[in-house]
Amino acid sequence: MSYQEFAYYYDSLMDPQFYEDYMAFLDQHVSFQNAIELGCGTGEMTFRLLDEGKKIIATDLSDDMLEVMAEKAEMKGVKLPMFRMDMCDFEIDGKMDAVLCFCDSLNYITTIDGVKKVFASAYRSLKKGGAFVFDVNSLYKCNVILKDYCEENRDDDFYFHWDVKSDGHGDLVHHVIIEDLENKERVDEIHHQRSFSKETYELLLKEAGFTKIAVYSDFGVYQETCERLIFVCMRED
Repeated sequence: MSYQEFAYYYDSLMDPQFYEDYMAFLDQHVSFQNAIELGCGTGEMTFRLLDEGKKIIATDLSDDMLEVMAEKAEMKGVKLPMFRMDMCDFEIDGKMDAVLCFCDSLNYITTIDGVKKVFASAYRSLKKGGAFVFDVNSLYKCNVILKDYCEENRDDDFYFHWDVKSDGHGDLVHHVIIEDLENKERVDEIHHQRSFSKETYELLLKEAGFTKIAVYSDFGVYQETCERLIFVCMRED
């Protein structure tokens, strides 16, 4: 399921430091000038990359996310290509230095076949020496940290409720309720995510053609008990 009304509240619930940490990670591990971004969301990473002089094609499946991003771009006076696109089936003209997929967007691809299609499309879109960078929620986060997780916040103008159901095998169902009391708006959405093991992702990447694969966690050295896995994969042929 793609984001709907939740898209308009997404930024207010995210920690800006996360994006800064991600940018520092990219500067350390990847070199590129042009890229296609899958699941760009509201464009928080996109605009930071543009500020560094990168050329980005921004894509997302959610019309609402793209609408929020377009509003931001207009406010910033920025013009860039934005497209509604399914990351499981995309084609671009030419080859890119990088394919990017941030903020556990890949976890919305909940089948092995779907993940295979994403990896195959990413491989086809890269130049020789190009990088495919993506992150996913770890199985530890899905099965342990988010097991029976519930968060609730309320003040005079805003109510937020988020609960998560985990099957203990990487499958998550998120229920998000937002009540904007000031603007008399209510959001009630269900989101389904799924994670696979590190080894499964590595196997599928190799099947797609990637032979040089580095895995990190939480922007540092890989650890099994982490929240987020980050893959940096190079097309070597």
